[in-house]
Amino acid sequence: MDRIVGAFIFPEVWQQWTEDEAKHCLEDLAGFGVNAIFTESETYRDDLIELAHRQGFRWFGAIACFSDHGNNHQLLRQRPELWPVEESGQPRPQMEWYIGVTPTFHDYNQSILELALHVVETHPLDGLFLDFIRWPVHWELEARTGAAPPSQSSFDPHTLELFQKETGIRLPGKLTDIAGCARWILTQHRIEWREFKCAVITDFVRRVVTRIRAVRGDDLMVGLYVPPLPSDWLEWWAGQRLSELASLVDVISPMAYHAILHRSSQWVGEVIADLSTEVPHSLLPIVQVDSEEGKQSGADWGPPIPLEEWGSVVRLVSESRAVLGLVAFTGTALLAHGRGKRLRMSW
Repeated sequence: MDRIVGAFIFPEVWQQWTEDEAKHCLEDLAGFGVNAIFTESETYRDDLIELAHRQGFRWFGAIACFSDHGNNHQLLRQRPELWPVEESGQPRPQMEWYIGVTPTFHDYNQSILELALHVVETHPLDGLFLDFIRWPVHWELEARTGAAPPSQSSFDPHTLELFQKETGIRLPGKLTDIAGCARWILTQHRIEWREFKCAVITDFVRRVVTRIRAVRGDDLMVGLYVPPLPSDWLEWWAGQRLSELASLVDVISPMAYHAILHRSSQWVGEVIADLSTEVPHSLLPIVQVDSEEGKQSGADWGPPIPLEEWGSVVRLVSESRAVLGLVAFTGTALLAHGRGKRLRMSW
């Protein structure tokens, strides 16, 4: 497969494009060496996808599986049982824009599967990525150096009942409060809890990918976006076991946003090296171009990224034999302050 140089563009940007605006933006990105558009939405504009195809681009979509942040968490207010419950027994608080959705409800999961099928059946996408395909964790804040460990979730009644059914473990009858149940599980059955979390995610990914393949076959790239965390962290907090998930999809994309996690540019190489030991095929890392757009959305994307630092990230990824390419986050940041030109020079 040809090397991918992608640009992630938020849907609120391309949804407003006229045909001329789209054409000029794609021409600019092509001049920087970009050959693929990445985005995430429940709906797509076929006219833009076809225009991108005519200009030599591939178009990759994505859906948010276990998060409703795109709808301002309306689903959680309509169905509060889906709101994750922390080990304290309290609902998970909103952190910036993120809460998460409990991944153990069959009817909700079925709706996401049907959404994935609808997207790939009705739009000429070149690939579909599953995003937020994890148990609740706002890793951008909770995985920063010095941050307190994230709280485990969800310990809602439905998930506790499913845990008991799937593992054969019975909660002691004397435990009547959620915090007590969570404490008992995390001290007495920590390994089983981790295995349960990983099984929930792996089984769901398998179901989705099997159905997608039945519709589109092998002409559609299927990928997963994963937090840039060590494998033991991914399993314990996110329920993502890469050694299992990698066999189900074509590509794993670690979101290696170094500035958001207050890391150096060299850390991106450490993420690639670490995750490549768990994934037998090439990775497609998503790397952070700048931090300015975070402020505009009310999120902390970390300190500013000097132009030379951005160039060093690109060079580091381009020199790795473990990658299929890279995706610039965000693509619109490439259009300002010479960052697109630096991508072309450094790649």
